[in-house]
Amino acid sequence: MEIITTHTGTDFDALASMVAARKLYPEAKLSFPGSVAKEVKQFICLYGSLLKDIRPEDIDLGKVKRLILVDTRWLNRIGIFNQLISRKGVE
Repeated sequence: MEIITTHTGTDFDALASMVAARKLYPEAKLSFPGSVAKEVKQFICLYGSLLKDIRPEDIDLGKVKRLILVDTRWLNRIGIFNQLISRKGVE
């Protein structure tokens, strides 16, 4: 499984980066690591079905083979996905 994620407090540039990354990794699943900005939340309410994102708690982290990080500088802002950073077998 491939996961595309970004920083907590996801804003529109982070969301756009996730969508762009999916063009490069079409099999990857989008997952928000935590909170999202109010405006992004409103957008997701309207167009979320187009994103087909999955909740972090619905992901079996043991099945993740690739973690694609976008628009993030600090690893402490990627929520549960921080567990995958040094895991053997995860790109």
